[in-house]
Amino acid sequence: MLSCADGLEALRRKLTVSHLMLAVLTLAVVAAYLVPVLARLQTDRYQQSVLNQARMAARMLGRYQEKGLTVAQLDEIADSLTWRKEEYIGVKDARGRSPETSRWAGNGPVPPEVTSALLGRGSPVDVRYDPVLHDVRLYAAAPLMSHGRVAGVVQVSVPRSWMGAVVHRVWEALGSALLLGLGAAWFFGAWRARGLSAPVQALARAADRISRGDLDGRAAPGGSDEIGRLARAFNTVAEQLQRQIIALTDERTKIEAIISSMSDAVVATDRASRLLLLNGAAQELLGLGPEDLGRPIDELLGGHPVRRALERSAHQGADTAEEFTVKHRAEERLFHLNAAPLRAGPGRTSGAVVVMREVTELRRMERLRRELTANVSHELRTPLTSIKGFTETLLAGALADEATCRHFLTIIDAEATRLMTLVDDLMALSRFESRAAHMDLAPVRLDSLVAEAADRMRPQAERHRIVLRSAPSPAVTVIADADPILQVLTNLIDNAIKFTPDAGWVEVGLRTDRHDAVVSVSDSGRGIPADDLPRIFDRFYRVDRSRSRDAGGTGLGLAIAKHIVEAHGGRIAVTSRVGRGSVFTFTLPVAAAEAGIVR
Repeated sequence: MLSCADGLEALRRKLTVSHLMLAVLTLAVVAAYLVPVLARLQTDRYQQSVLNQARMAARMLGRYQEKGLTVAQLDEIADSLTWRKEEYIGVKDARGRSPETSRWAGNGPVPPEVTSALLGRGSPVDVRYDPVLHDVRLYAAAPLMSHGRVAGVVQVSVPRSWMGAVVHRVWEALGSALLLGLGAAWFFGAWRARGLSAPVQALARAADRISRGDLDGRAAPGGSDEIGRLARAFNTVAEQLQRQIIALTDERTKIEAIISSMSDAVVATDRASRLLLLNGAAQELLGLGPEDLGRPIDELLGGHPVRRALERSAHQGADTAEEFTVKHRAEERLFHLNAAPLRAGPGRTSGAVVVMREVTELRRMERLRRELTANVSHELRTPLTSIKGFTETLLAGALADEATCRHFLTIIDAEATRLMTLVDDLMALSRFESRAAHMDLAPVRLDSLVAEAADRMRPQAERHRIVLRSAPSPAVTVIADADPILQVLTNLIDNAIKFTPDAGWVEVGLRTDRHDAVVSVSDSGRGIPADDLPRIFDRFYRVDRSRSRDAGGTGLGLAIAKHIVEAHGGRIAVTSRVGRGSVFTFTLPVAAAEAGIVR
């Protein structure tokens, strides 16, 4: 659809073309009259010019004839007067015949122009086809006078194409004049059309600017004619419209800013269940975009819980709330949904609106809090129960038996130590999870840390008759805090020794993989079932709770190790097969080649 400015531009072109067509018609009529007249005039002038040439030659040759020259001699002189080879000037005798010596001699009938010149009547000019030269030529003849009588005829002949060339030049001059006239007519017509349409076009441009959203568009008032009054009225309407639109836009902007800044997803539909509004959070959650506004919600969401809640709230006119789960980027996300109808008046609804808030993390934290409370309570109950039981036994009279008393106090001390270890691990885990733990990062020889951890744990392995060996390791430098990394190594080796039967083996290895150093701790233990692998790094998670507790573990070592490794920008993982053993690996970024070595 053409805009107003485009329509006025087309009108201006039509005015210009109309003016040009009128000029073309006028010039065509003038040319139709003038061209034949000019062509005839130019043809007559050219024929008269050739005839005058013949008369001048006759007058000059007449003087030679009075001196007694023959017709043949006069013909030779006449032939020498030609200035181009296509031209013929010759002399014929009183009977109209050319002398035998003439290069134009012939025995044909006497030409009509020669007859007219001999007799002194009629037109001594003729245009005809020459069968000898195979050309249409213009002929003119003049009497050759001697002593007052006609002694012969001087004949001049030129190709008619020479006359056509002259007429062609006339055509060219006239054509150039017509083109110049058309150009002038087009220029004048365009100038007049622009002058007539300029005020209306300015008004159309202002209207077009307003239609595109530019509310500052105004038309120049111009003069006091009808177009000027129309421009002033238009400007008044545009100012009123601008004030109203600005007020509405401000109100809409405030609402949109509030909705778009919400972290909750907001979706609204109209009475016909067409998408009316959605903010950025809703676009990301539902995979929709601004281009979907106005489309039916059932086409966009299908059987999605949001669609059901919108339709239920719109049709029933009541608020609804529910929770639903969606799969987003390969993970389950839980959302709480509140739907309410849009009121259009008492008892009438114009649509519905839904607000969705993700509660995945909230529910996870609630679950973790419950699990932590239960796990901590369970972990504390066992040593506290043991301490209380042995204390009551001692108070009941076992203090008199020194051996029994010492044995019970040893158990109480071990349980208290276990409680202190549990509290220390909980505090360390809390620091890592809150990112409050400080890391003293520096270049560290990781191969030296691996060797140190193996040396520390070798006596424990020997007590259980387990072979602890270190695979050949390259010299690798990493940027890390040495003490936490050493804690990770000892924790992994300690777990491998605890869960490997006697006479088994544990191996510690170090290698590089592109930009990472990879540390592995392998064992020949009982292995970990596949169902337990995803939760092996969770707090208080144990594959075999009774054996883990007997081995003195708190269930927090692997969780702490995971946080330490991830705080260094690394990754920790485990692979295992039941009855074949386990392999724990973690990675750390390798330091730059020029980094100095601290340890």
